[in-house]
Amino acid sequence: MKKAVYLLLSIIIAGGISSCVDDTIGTSLSNNDLHIVSDSTFTVSGVSERNEVILTRTMTQLLGAINVKNFGELKSDFVCQFLPSTSIDTTNLTVDMIESINLIMRSPIGAYTGDSIMPMRVNVYQLEKQLSTPINSNFSPEGYYSDNSLIGSTAYTATFSSSPSFTHSTMEKGTYRNIVTPLPKELAVKIFNEYKKDPNSFTSPNKFNELFPGIYVANSYGSGRITKIDKTFLLVNYKRHSKTEAGNDTIVRDSSSYATAAPEVITNNNITMKVDENIVNKVNQGEVIIQAPLGYNARIKFPIDEIVRKYNSDKDQLKVINALSFTLPAEVIKNDYDIYIPQYILLVKTSEKDKFFANNKIPDNITSFYAEFNVTTKTYEFSDMRQFVLNLIDATDDELADAADMTIIPIDVTKEANYDYLGQANYITTGITPAVSGPMIGKLKLDDVKIKFTYSKKTNN
Repeated sequence: MKKAVYLLLSIIIAGGISSCVDDTIGTSLSNNDLHIVSDSTFTVSGVSERNEVILTRTMTQLLGAINVKNFGELKSDFVCQFLPSTSIDTTNLTVDMIESINLIMRSPIGAYTGDSIMPMRVNVYQLEKQLSTPINSNFSPEGYYSDNSLIGSTAYTATFSSSPSFTHSTMEKGTYRNIVTPLPKELAVKIFNEYKKDPNSFTSPNKFNELFPGIYVANSYGSGRITKIDKTFLLVNYKRHSKTEAGNDTIVRDSSSYATAAPEVITNNNITMKVDENIVNKVNQGEVIIQAPLGYNARIKFPIDEIVRKYNSDKDQLKVINALSFTLPAEVIKNDYDIYIPQYILLVKTSEKDKFFANNKIPDNITSFYAEFNVTTKTYEFSDMRQFVLNLIDATDDELADAADMTIIPIDVTKEANYDYLGQANYITTGITPAVSGPMIGKLKLDDVKIKFTYSKKTNN
């Protein structure tokens, strides 16, 4: 059984921390008769909670279908609108030079789950009306497209691009595979002529979506693989006659991106998930499992109410909260496709989890926190929860109960690099979304969690 540990500080150590100030209490600990209280007796309880629908407001698109023992049956297709290019060359190029247009779906090498060589075919439909909001993972494209709106189809695997001859200056060789779907040339001609007529209309996504409402992309046959797509755009290819320096006739080919899926417009994964019976049985037997993109979150009772009450029950007048940390062990659930544990999880008050994603929030370390899975220690580590306690020192019982009710959700994290004057990169978290970067599953070991709460106090003589 864990026990609270009380450590008497020496005069030298006490002098080193005498300037610590608690933001809530606002009093300095300034004499030598100090203690640090370190308590790790707290425990966590929880259950898995079925997650049927998520907001898929992300640039990541999932395409395909898998059926995996110890995971389940997952299917995903997607709809998306496009943000138009604000600069199309209508001076040096003419509409007669347009040779073709392709839909490019870019996938990082290795960004798939399942059988890499399984041939699959994708169909691309032009939407017949604009997408509406709100839109979630349970969105049905029925009524937004028809069989007559099919504008492209191609076969693909995960081992090579669907068009080996495809090249584009923005692609990194050896980094991506591309699903390249030829579209009707008339679409490129229509966009080119519209831009030439009114370039200003391309500064507004809404106006462009009236011209081209977007696409619905779905597999028409094949299963056994889910592919992650991180960029989708329309690429127009040109062919024009020119002359060499020697005066000989030659043909010059070039390409230009006319539109791309972007955060400013709608992109949505339409996901269905049937959880494997083995996983359902584990949950029914009390195991706490998290699964994405759909499946299970974990709803836990975090002992913040006990922590606050313990702190307030200490009658010494001068106290400073030092730290609160939460170490959560987890383990991989073995399956046929090596589907791994979520890389990131969000810990958030259950009462605020829906609006967290709806409002595009970033964890504030007050009511929401996130952690990355450490493959060495097999744990998630929430190390900066001090402000969580500070904000609840004077809370009512109802407020403490609300704060103790928390949900753990698999997430995807977007980071951007800021470079200092030495060229060193500092990564800033710029986006948090429910995890849709691929299938993932893991078991949380709540019986083995470690919560450590420490504070300093002046002892009354």
